[in-house]
Amino acid sequence: MAEGGLILTQEQRTFAPGDIVHWSPESFRYDMREAERREVVHRMDVAGRARHLVWGPYDVLPAGRWQVTARLTFDRWSCRHKYYLEFGAVADFTRHEFSPGCEGVFEFVTEHSWDEDAKAELRIVMIESSLGGIFDFQGAELTYLG
Repeated sequence: MAEGGLILTQEQRTFAPGDIVHWSPESFRYDMREAERREVVHRMDVAGRARHLVWGPYDVLPAGRWQVTARLTFDRWSCRHKYYLEFGAVADFTRHEFSPGCEGVFEFVTEHSWDEDAKAELRIVMIESSLGGIFDFQGAELTYLG
């Protein structure tokens, strides 16, 4: 396993099982509703319609099986809603529906494999409308499983 994780470059495309890639919150795109009021772009009020909250980063990853661990924070209002966590290639992905049920920091882990190099994407989708609550995306870590 690489110490501290790997930073993906065009030249570095060979992975050994157990290698890790870190996706920081800054690597992603966000719903920009009222972004000018936020302390940081990845911490947001979820008031409004159902929508994508987080998506990206579209790094090209080699074929194989990958595991992603996403860290998410929900307050006492945002934890009551239903969400999808989607991971994989843009059009070929694994989807999990969840509702945290209580406030706190959560780690969600899922796996997906693809047969050829593909742009990888992680999406967090709020699937119902909300009257409010604070959601924070704290990044993700990918592990190459082989």
